[in-house]
Amino acid sequence: MNEYVESYRGHVLSSECDMMGHMNIQFYGSCVSKAMKHMFSTIGFTPDFVKKVQKGFAAVDQQTKFCGELLAGDIMHMESAVIDYTSKSLTIHHRLINSATGALSYETKVTALHFDMKARKAIAFDEETLKVLQSVKIQEIAA
Repeated sequence: MNEYVESYRGHVLSSECDMMGHMNIQFYGSCVSKAMKHMFSTIGFTPDFVKKVQKGFAAVDQQTKFCGELLAGDIMHMESAVIDYTSKSLTIHHRLINSATGALSYETKVTALHFDMKARKAIAFDEETLKVLQSVKIQEIAA
């Protein structure tokens, strides 16, 4: 892969806007949550797999920048890429873009630990997952 992929697409509902008329910050988080699920599936952690093996992810850090408004009716899409990983974690960069204008509205980096859902602790990735992470990791963040 080695590139950003579209991980979410939607539009801004008027009910998602605050009193200033732009999308409320809680809905940016919702877009990220949906994009993360897409990215986890991309590396093999589909909902069925997670349920079966009881291994998933726990977010531990997020760095966010708001870059431009999204208003009711705006069509938007998220582009995401794995930008880093360790034996027990991965970091994904997300860019939320106004689809009509191409303007960057929001970006965030989320680091998540690989997590044993029964033991409630971080665990190492297996060799196969590490190979997948190596194959999808981008070399640098695109502007």
